[in-house]
Amino acid sequence: MDMNNIKKILLAHYARYPEMRIPDMVKLLYQNEYAGGHFIIDETDSLRRLREEYHGLSPVSSQQAFESIGNGLCRMYLTSPRCREVDLRTINRFFINTANTSRGGRENFEKKLDVLRRCCIEGDLPYSVDALDSYVEAISKGSMLVSHSRVYRDAYHPAYRVMRAVYGDFFAVFSRIDALMGTKDHVNVAVDGTSGAGKSSLAALIGDVYECNVFHMDDYFLTPELRTEERLNEAGGNVDYGRFKREIARGLKSGGAFSYRPYNCRTKALEAPVRVTPKPLNIIEGSYSMHPALVDLYDLKVFLGINAEEQSRRILARNGDIMHKRFMSEWVPMENRYFAEMGIRDLCDLAYDDGALV
Repeated sequence: MDMNNIKKILLAHYARYPEMRIPDMVKLLYQNEYAGGHFIIDETDSLRRLREEYHGLSPVSSQQAFESIGNGLCRMYLTSPRCREVDLRTINRFFINTANTSRGGRENFEKKLDVLRRCCIEGDLPYSVDALDSYVEAISKGSMLVSHSRVYRDAYHPAYRVMRAVYGDFFAVFSRIDALMGTKDHVNVAVDGTSGAGKSSLAALIGDVYECNVFHMDDYFLTPELRTEERLNEAGGNVDYGRFKREIARGLKSGGAFSYRPYNCRTKALEAPVRVTPKPLNIIEGSYSMHPALVDLYDLKVFLGINAEEQSRRILARNGDIMHKRFMSEWVPMENRYFAEMGIRDLCDLAYDDGALV
């Protein structure tokens, strides 16, 4: 936990909201540590309250959609016009997933309060230390709730939900998915890109928000009998796109239940069949998912890229030294050739470099 970063967050918010009072500063730190601060058991009730609040608001053209509060979290402002780009159920899932998975601790919260206290002592923030101590004592005893001050509410009319910042980073993906699901019964999304760029993480993130199936191209690496010199010299030939097309693509197009058999690279054999139940959204993630033999399957195509230095660092941390050497000398060059020769990036609807939409 970087306390210098906590100070930067406090000062940045004060510069943006000069009417902030002690309760607003403490609430900022509370959300930084605990996110929503409570588990949400009743999703239906959470959505009802969101809808009631949302429909009582008017869009503010100048309102930013996302505002960092540090610790991988942000506030999503309901008055931002961008909120109109997604379904309220999606926003509710952002909020619930964050609230039900975020953890905080009293010790960390107190350390962050100490940063605020030092800012007051040193004159970086214009608050009385005695007033701060009294307020913190009151909330510690439960005699006062952590909430925005009336002055702050009157000045800024805050209407937001606290959520993981990564939802904001990939908001364009969720916006496109919601738009497609509003017009189609079944939506197929490809997430292709470089090793280490976060394809599996994005697929899991999407899977936590929607009822969907997630398929992995790693399950379709070539079986030993197909690993001929000719095949491995083929751009994009590192996966069995033919079997993927026969099993996954055909199964999705059928609209009914189907099965497929993942390939296990360790045992070099196909595993037991996996039964797939039809769902309105399907995510296919992994390098080679946008092979020309498969690209017509998709309604939305997303590319994730990463700079070479960070790619190497992540692969080393994830896979260890021995596998890192093989990735960098064998598999990464094969991927890069596939991307270049087949123009994969240019085929995509959305492209990210180092986590930023380009």
